[in-house]
Amino acid sequence: YPFWFTLLTNLGFKVILSDPSSKKMFDLGLESITSQTMCFPAKIVNGHIVNLIQKGLKTIFYPCIPFGKKEFADADEHFNCPVVSSYPEVIRMNLDDLKENNVKLLSPFLPIDHPQKLAKRILQEFKDFDLTEEEVRCAVQEALKEQQAFRDDITNKAKEIIEQVNQSGGRGIVLAGQPYHVDPFVNHGIPDKIVAEGIPVLTTDSVSPLGAKLPYRLNVVDQWVYHSRQYRAATFVINNPNFEFVQMNSFGCGLNAITTGEVNNLLESANRLYTMLKIDEGSNLGAVRIRIRSLLAAIRDRHNITKVVPPQKAKDFAEDMKSDYTILCPQFSPLHFQLLHDVMRPLGYNLQVLPDFNSKMLEEGLRYVNNDACYPSIVVIGQLISALKSGKYDLNRTAVIISQTSGGCRATNYISLLKGALLKAGMPDIPVLAINMKNANEKGLKITLKVARHIIMSLAYGDLLAKLSNKTRPYEKEPGSVNELLNKWFIKLKMEINHSTHKSYIKNINQIVHDFDTIELKDIPPKPKVGIVGEILVQYHPGSNNHLADFIEQEGGEVMIPEILDFVNYVLFDDVSIHKYLSGSWIKSTKSKLSAALLERYFRDPMRKALQASKRFHSFPTTKELYEKAQELVNVCNLMGEGWLLTAEMMEFVESGAPNIVCVQPFGCLPNYITGKGAFKVLKTKYPNANVISVDYDPGASKTNQTNRIKLMMSNILHAENIEKK
Repeated sequence: YPFWFTLLTNLGFKVILSDPSSKKMFDLGLESITSQTMCFPAKIVNGHIVNLIQKGLKTIFYPCIPFGKKEFADADEHFNCPVVSSYPEVIRMNLDDLKENNVKLLSPFLPIDHPQKLAKRILQEFKDFDLTEEEVRCAVQEALKEQQAFRDDITNKAKEIIEQVNQSGGRGIVLAGQPYHVDPFVNHGIPDKIVAEGIPVLTTDSVSPLGAKLPYRLNVVDQWVYHSRQYRAATFVINNPNFEFVQMNSFGCGLNAITTGEVNNLLESANRLYTMLKIDEGSNLGAVRIRIRSLLAAIRDRHNITKVVPPQKAKDFAEDMKSDYTILCPQFSPLHFQLLHDVMRPLGYNLQVLPDFNSKMLEEGLRYVNNDACYPSIVVIGQLISALKSGKYDLNRTAVIISQTSGGCRATNYISLLKGALLKAGMPDIPVLAINMKNANEKGLKITLKVARHIIMSLAYGDLLAKLSNKTRPYEKEPGSVNELLNKWFIKLKMEINHSTHKSYIKNINQIVHDFDTIELKDIPPKPKVGIVGEILVQYHPGSNNHLADFIEQEGGEVMIPEILDFVNYVLFDDVSIHKYLSGSWIKSTKSKLSAALLERYFRDPMRKALQASKRFHSFPTTKELYEKAQELVNVCNLMGEGWLLTAEMMEFVESGAPNIVCVQPFGCLPNYITGKGAFKVLKTKYPNANVISVDYDPGASKTNQTNRIKLMMSNILHAENIEKK
C-alpha cells in the first residue's frame, strides 16, 4: 500500500517491513490468535507483528481504518470490513510479545477518506516525534499522489494487457479478491497456476476503474469499498467477452456470504460464467486446479456479449399498502416487543410480532440463506418464511419488516438476504419494509415524533421490567408470581401506551418499581449474578440462544442483561466518535449528542430515580458513562456490530457485582471477535475476578456443548462460593 510507505518516509521515518508471508510466519502468531474461525489473512497478521518484534523494532505502526475512500459515485457507502477496521485492537490486547519486548504499537483509528482530518490526526497520534503541521500536511498530499500513481500504473498495465488479448483473440481472467489476496501465501500461487495455462491475469483493482456504470441497481447495499471494486470488475467482464471472472474467497470472510452471491447475479444477468475458489490455510489445491481447467474448457468457444437481463427483485412496501396489509415482524425480545403492535396501530400499521423461534424455523432459514451468513440473519429470515408458509396469513395482503443498521456490519444487508429468500421461496410479491436506524437507501417506516416517543417508551418499559423480573424471579416465594406481575403490567401498558404522557410514564415507572419492590421473596442468600452480553439478537432472543436466561436461573444463578436503550444510544454515539477521530461532521455529532441526552433525561432518568429510591434494586449508568468507561480498554471508534458497547457492558457487569459473564457469539460475527472475545484478556487483567466465557450459536452448534459449558461455569461459581463461605 504505497500511501503509508510514502507518508512515513516523507515524515523522516525509516520504514522496515516484515518478511514475506509464509508457513513459518503463520506459526509465529498461532499462540496469540484469539479465534480459530477468524479469516486466514487476519491470522497471518499476528505472525507479521511477531516477525517485526524479532527484528528488534521498538515502534510498530498498524492503523485501524474503518472507512476507505469512496471510489464510485453510485456506491451506497465506503466501509472497510470489521476485521480490516479493527484488527489492530486484537493485536494490542492479546499479543504479549509487545509488552515483553517493550514495543510501542501505534494503532490509531484514522480517516484515510478525509485528507485534512487525516493530517490532523497523524499530528495528534505522532505527538512524540516532533512533527510540524506543515510537514504532515505535505506528507499526506505526497502520499495521496503516490497512491493515485500506483492505481494509475496498474490500470494502465491492465489496459495494455486487455488490448493484447483483444487483438490476439485470446482469453484473459479477472482474478478477483480483496487486496490481501495479492499475497502469494494467501492466494497459494493461484495466479501463477492460471498464467501457466497461457492465460493472463488481471486483478480487481486494475480493472474496477474500467467497469463503467453498473448495469442495474444491485439487490444488496453496496457498503464495502473492496466489494464495490468487485462489482465493477464483474461489470468490466460483462462488457468484455474475451475475459472471464474468477473470485478467491478466504474461509471465514463473512462479508462474502453476501457479496459473492451478488457478483454471481451480475454475471448470470449477462449469461456469463462465475467461478469461486474457496481457500484458507490449507495448501492442498487439487480441487482448485480442476476448477480452473474446467473453466478454461468451458470458455474456449465463448466469444459473445449477451444483453444484460436484470434479475427479478422482491417488492418494496408502498405507503398506500398499510391500511390493507398485515406486516409480520420477527421476534427480537419478548419483553421489549410486547407493545409494538399497539404502538404502531395509530399510524395505521397492522404489525404482528411473531412468536418465539424453533428448530423448524431454523431449517427454513438455512434453506434460503447462505449458511456462511451470520446466524441472526438465518434466525430472522427463518421466522418470517415459516410464518408466510404457515397458512395463517393471506399472502396477497401480507408484508414483512426487517431492520437496517446502515453501518459496516452485515446486518445492514439483512434486508437484501430477506429479499433473496423471498424470491427463492417463490414469494416475489411479498412487500418488504425496512426499519432504517440511520439513512440506508431502502424505503422505511414513516414514523411521527409522537409514535417515535412511544416506541422508545415501550423499549424503556421493557428494559425496566426485564431488570426487575430477572432480579426477583430467582427468589420468588410463590412460584410464578413474578411472571404474573409482568403480565399484569403488560395488560395495563397495552391499554394506555398510545395515550401516555410524560407524567403518566413517570407514574407507571414508580408504580412498577414499587410493585416489584414489595412482591414476596424468600429470605435466602443472594445467588451468583451472571451477565449475558454479545451480539444483540442472540443476547435478547430466547429461541436463538436456547433460552439461556431460563437455563442460568435453573442452574442457580441470577441473570443480568444490558438495557436495549444503551444500544440505541450507542448508535447515536457513533456520530460523536466519527466526528472526533474520523471524517464525520460536527452537525451530525451535535444532533446525536442532543438526541442521546434527551433520551437519557426524558426516558431513563425517571427509571434511575425510582430504582435509587427502592429497597431491592440498583440504578444503572448512562450510555455516556459507558462510553467513557470503554476507553480504558478499547477504542470508541470500534463502531461495527456491538462495538465498544460490548466491552463496556462487560466492564459494568464486573463492577456492579456480576463478574460471571456469558458472551453469546454467532459463528462468524466479526465485530464480536474484536470487542467481545478479543477483549477477554485485557478485561481479566483489569478485573482478576472476571469469569468470562464465550458460547457460539449457529445452525451447526451443539446444544449439548453449549449447555455443558454453561453448566460447568455455574458449577465452578457455586463451588467457589461454597469454599468462600466455609
